Amino acid sequence: MSKNSTRAQRTPEERIAALQAKIEAIKQRAERAKAKKSPALRHMNAALKAIEKAQGATEDAATRKALDDVRATLAATLALNGVVVARSSGAAPRVRRSGANVDELSERLLAHVRAHPGQRGEEIADALQSDTLTLRGPMKKLIGAGSVKTTGRNRGTRYFPA
Repeated sequence: MSKNSTRAQRTPEERIAALQAKIEAIKQRAERAKAKKSPALRHMNAALKAIEKAQGATEDAATRKALDDVRATLAATLALNGVVVARSSGAAPRVRRSGANVDELSERLLAHVRAHPGQRGEEIADALQSDTLTLRGPMKKLIGAGSVKTTGRNRGTRYFPA
């Protein structure tokens, strides 16, 4: 710091608010530790995560609703035991693409591989304004169907029309 700069003093209210935030963080950390120690709570937490995965994997609205009801019951039970429950990813469960979108993506993918043989997955994803994870499933189907051949491994894999 330079000689002329002064340090701003926090008001008592600001200091109290900061301390209360620290206290709350310590309480939450203690609750998480409690959940890790208790086998019953640990299993309920694992079940909650499995339910969230199942919600993201299902396309059926009735199944998703039933899983949501079960999740709410488990979350309430955990809350009664002092465990703070939040969605693991902080977002809504992922929904799978419909078959029509995957078929359309497969066609675009095959057309691109035919027009640009030898490209890597990242290059193809950039060209199609997508990401490699989204293209992985349709590409595996094309390889399985014999429409696309590969050379190399992992990130060095290059794709060629069959």
